[in-house]
Order: sequence, then structure tokens, then C-alpha cells
Amino acid sequence: MGSPGYWLPYCVAAGTWQMEQDTWLLQRLRHAPRPYLRFYGWDRLTLSLGRHQAWPDPAPGIPVVRRPTGGRAVLHQAAEDGAELTYSLVLPLSYLQARLPRLQRTSVYDFCCRFWVKGLAELGVEVDPILAHNRTHGQNRPTLDSGYRNKTSCFAARTRADLSWGGKKLMGNAQLWQPWGILQQGSLLLRPNLELWERYLPGSQVIGLYDLCPTAPGIPALMEHFLQMAQECFEVEWQEETWPDPLHWEDPAGIADPE
Repeated sequence: MGSPGYWLPYCVAAGTWQMEQDTWLLQRLRHAPRPYLRFYGWDRLTLSLGRHQAWPDPAPGIPVVRRPTGGRAVLHQAAEDGAELTYSLVLPLSYLQARLPRLQRTSVYDFCCRFWVKGLAELGVEVDPILAHNRTHGQNRPTLDSGYRNKTSCFAARTRADLSWGGKKLMGNAQLWQPWGILQQGSLLLRPNLELWERYLPGSQVIGLYDLCPTAPGIPALMEHFLQMAQECFEVEWQEETWPDPLHWEDPAGIADPE
């Protein structure tokens, strides 16, 4: 038997609501220190920005939300397009300390992404090797492609936190650390609209799961597949939990910055 954890049902909603719920889950760890995992979709075409990212003028002309996690901008297509699978993973610090000898960001990213790497491999997609050639002893942050911080798009460059295939980015991930736990958010691209990516985030190098594996299952079966991978990799017995009602967290951007 693994540790108890909770997964929440897939939901489609506005980006602001989704960011509030991810922040709420991280706060919940203070009172209920268990792993939480959820998958979700976006109700309309939306840009999400990293916690400290500034958007250059002019405004993009579509909704823009700010993630509680870091990183660069990501384009999210409406769920009806079936273009991506977004997720959030919340882990207590005590859970990580029991499983990792040192809580470096590089090792925590590697640990949190294992279920995606394993799940993709079982679908026949072997991702590029993790960026590690520039890693120095004791480094506590993901390795960056040259010029990453100058990019607007998360998908214009790679970090150790990301998954790619043939040099094109398949998944971006970002974290927020707090003294009691971490939140990791990410998006697995399935069927990205290249025209939209070039319009709103030019220079992005994207590829989707269905480009690499046309026979991969639809989103409901994909969620079941990756939930099983998460159970194996995290040694967690996932239990479904319904959304509390009402579910709301005031001012998700007001959480203290760990950096």
C-alpha cells in the first residue's frame, strides 16, 4: 500500500478560476498534508504568464492570467480543441523529504516529472535527455537553455523542468515552493495549433503527443493512464475527491514568494 493521496475530477473553467484552485490546493497542505493531483482544461483561448513575467506591449487581445508558479508565457487552447492536457501536482515538503536525500530544485523537478516520462515512454514516446550537461555541483535550479530568461514564450527554449522530443517542446513545467510544500503546474501539448502559437507566441518550438503517436488515446483515457503512472512513481494510492462547494481562494497572487 502506498501513501494516501487525492485526485480531483477534470474540469473546464476560466483561467483565473483554475489558478485560484491550484493556489487553494497548495494552501490546503497546511491543514491536510497529502499529495494532490488534478487535470483540467481551459474554457477559451488564454495566455498564462509566469509569476514575475511582464508582458510586452501591446496587449495580446485574448484573456491573460498570471500563474502562481514561475516560468514564461504559455498559450492554452480551449478544451474543446483537445489541444492540451493541463495539470497541477501538490506535494507536502514532508513527503518529499522522506523520498529525496536533498531537496534541490533539480532533483524535485526530476522526481515530479517521472510519471510523465514513464507514461510517455509506455505510449511509445521517448523524450529527449534531460538537460544536465551544464549542471554544476550543488546547483539548486533547473538548467537553462542560453537566453531562456530573455524569451517571452515558455516553449521557445528548454529548461531541465521541461520535456521535449527532437528539440521541440512537448511539455512545460513550473513550480512554487512554500515552507510546507510545493505546487507544480504544467501542460502536455496534444494537438497544438501552430498558427495560433506563432500569432501569440512567435518563435515557439512546439510538438504534440498526437504528432508523435497518432494512436494515443483521447483525454479521458490519457488521464487514467497518467494517473496510474503517478500511482506507481509516487507510491500513492489515489482517491477521488469531489470539489468542495463553494471552492474559492481569495487573492491567489498574494502568496508570499519563496524566492
